[in-house]
Amino acid sequence: RQSPLDRAASEIVAAMPAATPKVLRAMTRRATKDGFEPSSVLKCTDKSANLALLIQDRCNACHGKTVSDVLGSMVNNGGRYNMADLKYDIKHGRLEVLEKGADAGAIPTGKPRKDAPCAGQPLPPASVDEFFNFCQCQLKMELKQHTGGELALAGEAQKMWPSVETFITPNLGLTERWVPYHTVLGVHELFLVQSVHYNKAWDEKQRFIAMFIFRAHCKRDLFDTVQAPLMKTKQFWQDPSKAFAPGGTMEKAIVAYRKKTGNPLITSCFRIIPPRVLNDDDENLVRSVTHRTLGLIEVAEKAYPMMKDKSKTADEKLACISTMVQEAEGCGETWAKMLTVCIDLAYPKEMLLETQCDVGTGASPALRCLLPAKLNVPDKKQALKELLKIVNSAKSPHSKSFWATLKVEEALISKHFKAFPLIVSQANTKERGMSAVTLQVQLCEYRQFRHSIARHKYGLPEDPNMRGEAEKSTRLTPDNFVEYDEKRKSVVFQFPKEDTKIDFEVPIKSTGNKIVVAFSVAHKCFYRLLQGESKQEVLKYRDELVGSYRGGVESPDESEAWEVCRAHGMHGTSVCSFSMEAKDGKKFPFQTTALAAGGVLEAERIARLCWDKLKAGVKKEAVIEFRNKLYKESAASTSATPQKRKAAASESPASKDKVKNAAATAKGISGPPAKKSKSL
Repeated sequence: RQSPLDRAASEIVAAMPAATPKVLRAMTRRATKDGFEPSSVLKCTDKSANLALLIQDRCNACHGKTVSDVLGSMVNNGGRYNMADLKYDIKHGRLEVLEKGADAGAIPTGKPRKDAPCAGQPLPPASVDEFFNFCQCQLKMELKQHTGGELALAGEAQKMWPSVETFITPNLGLTERWVPYHTVLGVHELFLVQSVHYNKAWDEKQRFIAMFIFRAHCKRDLFDTVQAPLMKTKQFWQDPSKAFAPGGTMEKAIVAYRKKTGNPLITSCFRIIPPRVLNDDDENLVRSVTHRTLGLIEVAEKAYPMMKDKSKTADEKLACISTMVQEAEGCGETWAKMLTVCIDLAYPKEMLLETQCDVGTGASPALRCLLPAKLNVPDKKQALKELLKIVNSAKSPHSKSFWATLKVEEALISKHFKAFPLIVSQANTKERGMSAVTLQVQLCEYRQFRHSIARHKYGLPEDPNMRGEAEKSTRLTPDNFVEYDEKRKSVVFQFPKEDTKIDFEVPIKSTGNKIVVAFSVAHKCFYRLLQGESKQEVLKYRDELVGSYRGGVESPDESEAWEVCRAHGMHGTSVCSFSMEAKDGKKFPFQTTALAAGGVLEAERIARLCWDKLKAGVKKEAVIEFRNKLYKESAASTSATPQKRKAAASESPASKDKVKNAAATAKGISGPPAKKSKSL
């Protein structure tokens, strides 16, 4: 018998419109593999030669290089060029992927383009006055988009308007990239106000959690069609996390939605490439959304009582919630900024972001350009406060024109959205009272505008002064570099270090011809190199790992245990821990240790076998007994030499098809060692 929540999910799926033939073709294309490996060669297309100069330069820098050459090592607008960038360029036909060792030929030449009006002239520096004029133009477009009305501009803003319109227009519609002056009128923020904050089917806490659930993907149709109907059932709110857990009702409903409609599951504003944990592309994408949602639900559960705590100041609440978000898996400063903005819009009386705000990576360059160098404020939050003082105390004609225009525009916006007090409260700015959050968001937009005029008016790839800061962490991940080399019968990678590359390999013979285990070893070695160890030190570490691997019975290559069961800690005292949910819904921890198992790889192998049994419904006590039995078997086999084990394994090598399948599965083993948790 189906539960009420499952019945509701079935009804929702049945009511979904079927995908059009065009969408079905796109779904078929998505079902194919990426078709490239770290050693694949990249080639610029003719299309890239006729795009914006910034994109041209980026694609030209990739031409003739391998995937591993550009990932993590090439700098793109101050940040590292990553897998998301590469897949984006390939998807839009800017780059082609060739076979290993192929000749990319000459870089394509673009069609003659009209000279920029100010080509050859220096780009004027950014200024606070220009920022005021830009904000005026933002107000004009905001009113036009939401009411259809026109707003008269004053002063230099009139001359700037055509350039701002050129910048904003491509970012409207389905791209969802433009953010207006009043953040509450952004595509996603306005949706939250109208569909969540005024939804009478939920109580206050439920609306708070729903806000985080939507923000995990920001797709309005997905939320309205699948999630909101299920979230109106009592059963869902008894345990929201259970619905989003692997195999849960929400995950199944989203998978059905994806396969039936082919609609995207995350906004184009998010350039997120999900880690490979499931073989099916659609199911893997859904799992990344539900996994991220689980983390945000946990944050929301902690943040809500924090918001309701009257003993804490706004600054204390902001600091605590910001830290919670940044400590969540896969989140950082930009996520903290995005979610605290949402909370601030939902609770305007708290004035969380009136005087301070997390500064995202997009706002940092503009902040650096507009803040006088003599102030020399290294902390970005404090720097934003200083610039806010300058903006709100400015008395230039440009500032006066802005404040006058703002007053007129806010009166019209308040009248149009009078049915939504949350919007009206945001469109009520005191003169010379710009908030920290508004300044932060508009600095992001201003930076993009500066890049736009650099390209269109001055023929430059970008405004060099608005270039993003190089990321402090290289964000190198083994998934971008590790591959299986059929000829060498090894899992290999080239680790980029300054201007050189470190060649590294793990022969599959050393892991009993188990390619997935070889991938696991390669990933661990990659992270050792990333932490600064020498090649000699990592080679010794590799030999210690494979030398202690007993082999024997293993989890199926397609088992999720390969992703879940990863050891952490120092080599000799590594622990492989995970949590599992019992039939009564309660979660319990489980672990294996390298000390008891006789090695790190053995600890992971035993953990995988235990995970499979627990997942199949075997009782915890029985699995503990099974684990202890494997410990004893492993200890008894320590007299066997690694050479004997390799020889025994090599007598029955895996077939080519099995090796290929294992390589595809192994590509999903990603991420640094998991965090330590309390276990049995």
